Amino acid sequence: MSKSTIKEADHNVDFATLQDVWRSRGYGNLLDIGPNGYTVYEETSVSCLPVFEGSLDELAEHYVDLQVSPRGQAFSARRAVGLTRHGFRRLNALPHGCTVADAERRFDPEYNFEVFWHTFAEHYALFELKGVDWQSMYSTYRPMVDAETGHRRLFQIFVEMLRPLSDGHVQLHTTCGHFNAGAAVPLHDRLAAELDKADDAREVSSYLAELREWLLDTIREDYLQSRSRRSGSRHLEWGQLDDATGYLAIRAMAGLSGHVGQPRLDLQAVDAAMEQVMEEMGHLATLVVDLRGNGGGYDAVALRLASYLTDRKRLAFSKSARHGTSYTGKQNVYVEPRADRRYAGRLVILTSGLTASAAEVFVLALLQHPRLTLIGEPTHGILSDAMERHLPNGWFMSLSNEIYQAFDGELYENDGIPPHVEIPFLDQRNREAGRDPMLDFVMDISP
Repeated sequence: MSKSTIKEADHNVDFATLQDVWRSRGYGNLLDIGPNGYTVYEETSVSCLPVFEGSLDELAEHYVDLQVSPRGQAFSARRAVGLTRHGFRRLNALPHGCTVADAERRFDPEYNFEVFWHTFAEHYALFELKGVDWQSMYSTYRPMVDAETGHRRLFQIFVEMLRPLSDGHVQLHTTCGHFNAGAAVPLHDRLAAELDKADDAREVSSYLAELREWLLDTIREDYLQSRSRRSGSRHLEWGQLDDATGYLAIRAMAGLSGHVGQPRLDLQAVDAAMEQVMEEMGHLATLVVDLRGNGGGYDAVALRLASYLTDRKRLAFSKSARHGTSYTGKQNVYVEPRADRRYAGRLVILTSGLTASAAEVFVLALLQHPRLTLIGEPTHGILSDAMERHLPNGWFMSLSNEIYQAFDGELYENDGIPPHVEIPFLDQRNREAGRDPMLDFVMDISP
């Protein structure tokens, strides 16, 4: 839907005026708006599942900035505290498959396989990039499923089909277990080799957790001039490395409010913390932002944090969603500086293979910064939003249904965003010397 076909939202337009059935452009949703509430259906070519319902007031909380076409046959709205504008077009009625109760097929393993396969076939955006032939997956695995296939076997088959995607935003949650298709980062392989060489039976995850705690202690004791400040439920920590250099660790892009699943509150926590950061360190010549252990969260939180550091309004990235055999039109997402607070000095961002998802969005938002230096390792390379979908039997999953492109059109999905200066994260030689080589490099080049 182009901007020329919609009119700006006003106080006379709300969801109560849009009572009808609407199909989303991309994202595979049907929205049935009635006089007293709404129902959201997830649609594929073989299924139509009701998944959410609520009042019109609740719908207005989920979607904001409502814009309706002049003839009323289409509308678009932005997800509250989200970045994506979703377009919808009017239908004459709900498709037949949405209105027919089909309880007998709910636990049918063959039907669940079909919905699973079609969900990815119609919405996953990265098959070509991942080198996966999804049609051949159907040919291989569909004969393995019949009316007698048990839940555990069906789960195993789905896992075998998803594993080659090596995508951390592809997850499957079932009554039989949970699976994340993400590939191990090189750091995990390095640490596994260290443990194996030392004949150490510890799990890599626990070993990594210990090393990250060691690094935190080392930075606080050996690099920061004085005791650090913390905020955002301890996800933000800052202090000075020297008289001209500040340090800000951002450890997550969600949960900063202390509440799970409350992005509005997280944004408030960002503002409260960043006001303090700018007050105490905004005058310094250099600011180091440490994202090395940040696994992501909300894109909106990442953009809000970046807004305190950007020099002016800039294109952060563009995104488009899988739509049939093509994609929706590109949506440009911008980062704009805070009117009252913006950092004007030199910016250094530290990354590693653990820097993922919304943390990578933060980096994308600042790639055009004229005084930016990226130091560390390539980021993880999972940028698309994780679209949640459901199966008839109650299982649910997530998948990457979008293409994110940097300001220059570059695609960093899969390979990650490369640093300007590559330095390994938590390498053994520097750990044994009690040093953080990335911070050492920053201090060496600081004026």
